[in-house]
Amino acid sequence: VVKKALKNLKPSSEFDSLYFSALGRQHADWIVGINLTRLVSLKSSDGSVWSVGRVQTPTLRLIVEREKEIESFKPQPYFLIKALFEKEGKNFEGILILSKDDFKNLISQEEEEEEETRKETPGIKDKSLAFKIFKEIKDTPEGVVSKVFKKTKKEFPPLLHSLTTLQREANKLYGFSAQKTLQIAQKLYEEHKIISYPRTDSKHLAESNKTLVKEVLKKLGKEELIKNVDKVGKRVFDDTKLTDHHAIIPLNPPKTKLTKDEEKIYNLIKRRFLGAFMKPYEYEITTVLIKVKNYTFVARGKVDKELGWKELYKEKEEKSKLPVLKKGQKLQKLKAFLEERKTSPPPRYTEGTLLKKMEKLGLGTPATRSQIIETLKERGYIISKGKSLIPTDKGKELINKLIGSKVSSPEMTAEWEKSLENIYRKKLGYNGYKEFLERIKEFTKEEVEKLKSVEFQARIVRFSKGFKFRKVGWK
Repeated sequence: VVKKALKNLKPSSEFDSLYFSALGRQHADWIVGINLTRLVSLKSSDGSVWSVGRVQTPTLRLIVEREKEIESFKPQPYFLIKALFEKEGKNFEGILILSKDDFKNLISQEEEEEEETRKETPGIKDKSLAFKIFKEIKDTPEGVVSKVFKKTKKEFPPLLHSLTTLQREANKLYGFSAQKTLQIAQKLYEEHKIISYPRTDSKHLAESNKTLVKEVLKKLGKEELIKNVDKVGKRVFDDTKLTDHHAIIPLNPPKTKLTKDEEKIYNLIKRRFLGAFMKPYEYEITTVLIKVKNYTFVARGKVDKELGWKELYKEKEEKSKLPVLKKGQKLQKLKAFLEERKTSPPPRYTEGTLLKKMEKLGLGTPATRSQIIETLKERGYIISKGKSLIPTDKGKELINKLIGSKVSSPEMTAEWEKSLENIYRKKLGYNGYKEFLERIKEFTKEEVEKLKSVEFQARIVRFSKGFKFRKVGWK
């Protein structure tokens, strides 16, 4: 890579706008941070540092607003009616649906994996209706298959790891903080020299990397996958999707013994890399509609056809296999159940789901997001409880008092990032940098004036290992 770059040297002037874009980001962070942090810290009543920043404050706002959603959430009761059926000695469960929307919600819930978009199981909100239906069907001894759908699905391997996706997976599987994952990846890169540069937001490789990939597969003892390198296409090799660096990939097997945590991160990178050159995962979904009197129950089953890249993944996945069923068949109904449940509040952010949200909103870069989360912890704005991130009263106080201020707005930060990118992309150079910085200075002056009359309060109880923030009423 280095030799190739040396053969294609370009005049440094071509990168002047990139320099001024980076300089604008650095100076904007400094101007906003030093002025607003100093002001809010001096206005606070506890003597601690109340840092304010164009990325960390909008990130804190996401966590605080989620906590407000949870605190104001009022659980609503709903009812599920289930039935246990039997055919040829195999028992399986069906759920009552009353509408096409219920059916769609049930399917989408089963197929959705991300915590942020998890949906409630479809149910009946009207208690009297639920009891009426249950009374009608509970003693009915059989059901009749009204429809059977079979659909074969193909799932291609996930894209190669960027730093953010690596941090999210490590948080989900092992509970690692984003900072811990970055530190381990950096060590694997700098000291062990067994992975590529980790601070990247790319999930693809360059077309010119095919030779390197074949060499790596050989080193890892996976020669059988080499033939697939030229077949995977733009799902792996796409120059148009590259940023400053390509995706994280293994470069060599470990030469010395890794720690358990290093081994975990290396294996996440390795299996994502190997999986990219394996066959798709194929499976068959069977959906059965069963009539009990005039009501419809849905049963779903899943059968693997070809594991493909899924062979590399040891995480357990619940599978249900239905007996062979045909339209018109009669089934014995063994039992019926009426379950009362309550709707759930949105989940708190984990570091993994927060990183995903930050990436979506353009908050920070792959190299800085983990440090932003760590800074929020160090300032006493958030704490970790298990995998969950919870705002302290200090964090809530800051965001509550910044309501109406653009400094806590993710949209404002995204707008700044776009302006900084334009300095580079549109070759705006020094003039672009100067214009951007003037806007930042004017913005900072306005925010300082707004916050001069605001008081910030949080009661702190000191411990030998840090601070604990207690809830108080805000003035």
